[in-house]
Amino acid sequence: MTREEIMAGLKKCARKLGRTPTTTEVRRMTKITNYLIHKHFANVSHAFREAGLEARGVGHRVDTATLLADWAHLTRKLGRPPSFMEYKKAGQFGANSFLNRCGAWSRVGERFRAVVQENKTQSEWADVLEIVGRWEGNTTAEGRRKMQNNRPSERPIIDEPQPRRKIRSDRPIYGAPSKLAGMSYEPVNEAGVVYVFGRVADKLGMEVERIQTAFPDCEAMREVAQGKWQRVKIEFEFASRNFVDHGHAQDGCDIIVCWVHNWVDCPEYIEVIELRRVVRGM
Repeated sequence: MTREEIMAGLKKCARKLGRTPTTTEVRRMTKITNYLIHKHFANVSHAFREAGLEARGVGHRVDTATLLADWAHLTRKLGRPPSFMEYKKAGQFGANSFLNRCGAWSRVGERFRAVVQENKTQSEWADVLEIVGRWEGNTTAEGRRKMQNNRPSERPIIDEPQPRRKIRSDRPIYGAPSKLAGMSYEPVNEAGVVYVFGRVADKLGMEVERIQTAFPDCEAMREVAQGKWQRVKIEFEFASRNFVDHGHAQDGCDIIVCWVHNWVDCPEYIEVIELRRVVRGM
């Protein structure tokens, strides 16, 4: 698929929806994958801009009130708070954004109620607030199962991990099975993140110049527009929050490359590339 075909596909998708699509909607409605976008553009936002669309999604922060309003509309439609997977399929924004703002999926309703009270919009969302109150304390996986007892015709919703099973101390830990060629399992440490980055750096529009043990871990040239490159400083972490735990200077790097992005208060001037999204989208 050519660069022009990708831009035409994004525009067609936007016309059908009447707005800028999410990356999930792009994949569902077209044959355009994240791999194809990163092959021709610096990132998803760059592709949207080149197609004349307002960029949204990863890298573009949505204000919390807008984010929660979309969750509330889906809650109103379902008559109950959506599960993580339900929102991921039907919501307009990335479901992980709620984890960054609220700390846990089970606390989204609590945050919604606080924002509504702060903005004095209780009358507008009275029905949703009633649903939130009815489901209070029951939006975890276990709580949903209890609530489902009143709806025997509905299929139980499982949107949180299974209870931790016994971990044996005499053998190594592996990640989930990986879809990345040349790697059987997903990384469980920083060294695995470095390896994955090396496999997909070209698809992210980067050419590595230097990797070192000192901070920052990596220097690379990045294609920021067609035929235009800039140097970027990269720090590798398994989880983005480790950047703070390791005591790194926030003005010392441009990009954190991680497997899991869990740094809620990450400054906007530091870009975070969550490799598990990149790999799973390929």
